Amino acid sequence: MYKQRGDTLVEVLMSLAVLSMVIVGAVMLMNRGLQSAQIALEHSQTRQEVNRQIEFLRYLRDQYSINSAGTDGSTWRSIITGSNSTQTNYDGCTATAGKTPFYLQRTGGVVQRTNFDAGLAPTTYATAGRGLWIETATSNGVTPAYVDVVVRACWQGTGSAGGQQRTVTAVRLYDPSR
Repeated sequence: MYKQRGDTLVEVLMSLAVLSMVIVGAVMLMNRGLQSAQIALEHSQTRQEVNRQIEFLRYLRDQYSINSAGTDGSTWRSIITGSNSTQTNYDGCTATAGKTPFYLQRTGGVVQRTNFDAGLAPTTYATAGRGLWIETATSNGVTPAYVDVVVRACWQGTGSAGGQQRTVTAVRLYDPSR
């Protein structure tokens, strides 16, 4: 007679345990990948906002060179001669003491300077006025005159691994007004 042997209950349970561990590991790896992709997306969107602010600054500077008496020329002068204020603390991120944080926004065809309000929190990434601000420092007694611009962004990342995210970009713009 021919004797057949099947799998024992212990063998089946062990194979199910190994299969379960492989599936859980794969799901955890996918979750980490999604979190990394989300953080990268937040940084990319914030970087676009930072670049937009820098382009607004360059536009205002260039418009000042063309017509210093125009609206854009006045906005450039307000950036250069911006008043000092006290330190602004924003959700764990701090504006530099003695600087007036601001951001630029286009309304119609006009670029306007608006003082930063630390009470406006960003949603998922930093946007102008919501977690993103500009600080400037002008040169003294140097030719050619320049303005050092620092664009700061701070926001709370999504997901459990998000945490507080920050980015800082510094640009030097030469100042045609001095």
